[in-house]
Amino acid sequence: MNPRNFFAELKRRNVYKVAIAYAIVGWLVMQIAATVVPALHLSDAITSAVVLLTLLGFPIALILAWAFELTPEGI
Repeated sequence: MNPRNFFAELKRRNVYKVAIAYAIVGWLVMQIAATVVPALHLSDAITSAVVLLTLLGFPIALILAWAFELTPEGI
């Protein structure tokens, strides 16, 4: 598969949209955790866990976006 076809397939399967949405929501979740965890006097390990899980979930979200095409008709 040449690179042009690969990127066209990423666009067709909406992987770009999933990546952007995940990045925005992930950033928001990390910001909320960074604000709430210290305010509630919780362990800093919770914030680290949120960041780690968000980063680990990113490639999983992209793989799922590739595997399951979301269309107006459904999956």
